[in-house]
This record gives sequence, structure tokens and C-alpha cells, in this order.
Amino acid sequence: MRLLRDDHAGLSRVMREVDAQQSMLQTSPETARPVLADAMRYLLVYQHSVHHPREDRLFARIRAREPGLYRNMDRLVREHRSGQQRAEVLAGELARTTMAQLRGKAGLRLARQLQQYVVHTREHMKREEAVFYTGSERVLRASDWAALMEGASQRDPALDLNRLATRYPRLAARLAEAERSVTGRGESLGRRNAVRQKTEHLIEACAALVHRTLDLARRVTQPFRR
Repeated sequence: MRLLRDDHAGLSRVMREVDAQQSMLQTSPETARPVLADAMRYLLVYQHSVHHPREDRLFARIRAREPGLYRNMDRLVREHRSGQQRAEVLAGELARTTMAQLRGKAGLRLARQLQQYVVHTREHMKREEAVFYTGSERVLRASDWAALMEGASQRDPALDLNRLATRYPRLAARLAEAERSVTGRGESLGRRNAVRQKTEHLIEACAALVHRTLDLARRVTQPFRR
């Protein structure tokens, strides 16, 4: 579960950057598009190709232990496939659309599509945390976790910005910035983005604290369950 939650932490950071860059795609395509291209490659290479298969294996274990719980997760499995297809389409459109087109209606349309992708991805993660992750910790056994950890050594490159920079340098550079000034379409949007980013940072910090507390509680109570 720590691996999966680390993946979600990395994904949340990248989604925040995608949201920031899509707001500047029309006004500053020459700077926004390279970062977005890196972000979409990261999503396809790691999140959709490593993280989601990792979750799918966990789904399969849950189905074997508690089929009723798995039925509630079927939508999440289908969203893995549709999310990957959507990311592939967006990456292709980013590559094909010219700078001039990005400054016009095509750029506006693509920005809105990226924004919708971010919204859907965040909603998907929330449902996974609330239903999928909590349920798996309740029904799976130690033998299930041991089997799932076999071959699960690959870690999210977003956790190490130096490693991330070797493949996604523009994305890594943006994530390394401690403070961001996102102007987007006007000063008011910049202020809204700044407030939203601070809120998301706080939510992520609280989620990480909750996860650490749950891990500690499980370690403390483990001897009494035997």
C-alpha cells in the first residue's frame, strides 16, 4: 500500500502541474507545451504502464477474497483503460498541434480537455483511496501482500527529481520550483491557482500524515492479531 500511495502522491504533483500549464497553453505555448509533453509521457510510461497494472493485480486478489467488494471496484478497472486511451489522445494532439494553432481555438479546446483529464484523474484517485485501498487492507492476508510485492521494485520517478530529470527534464524542473507564479488568463486566475495549489499541498500533507498514522497503528496492533 505504501508503494501505491507513493504513486498517488507523485501523480497528484504531476496533475497539479498539468493543471497549471494548461491554463497557459494559449498564451505561452512555447513554454507550456514542452512541460505538458513531458507530463503526458510520464503518465503513459509510469502511471498507466506500472501503477495501474499494479493496482489491477491487487483487484484480482480482492476478487478472490471478497467478490462482493470487487463488484464495487469494477468501474475503477474500466477507468484505467479509458484513462490511458485519453492520455494517449492528448499526448498525440499536443505533438501535432502547431504553436499558431495553440494560440487559437485549438489551444483553447486542448486546454479544456487537459483540465477535464485532471478533474477525472483526481476523482478517480479519491474513489480508489476511499473504496479500493481501504477495502484491500481489510480483506487481504499477509500471503496476498507477499505475492503482490514480487517484482514490484520499480518506484515512481517523481519521488526523486534527479531521476525524473533524466527522462522528463522540463517536468522535473517545474516540480523542483518551490514557489510558482501561474498567471494564466489574467491576474485573477493566477491568484485562484495560487490558492488552489496551497490547498492541494495542505490536502496532500494531511493525507500523508493519515497514511503514516495508519501504518504505525497496523504495526502496533499486528502482534495482537496472531
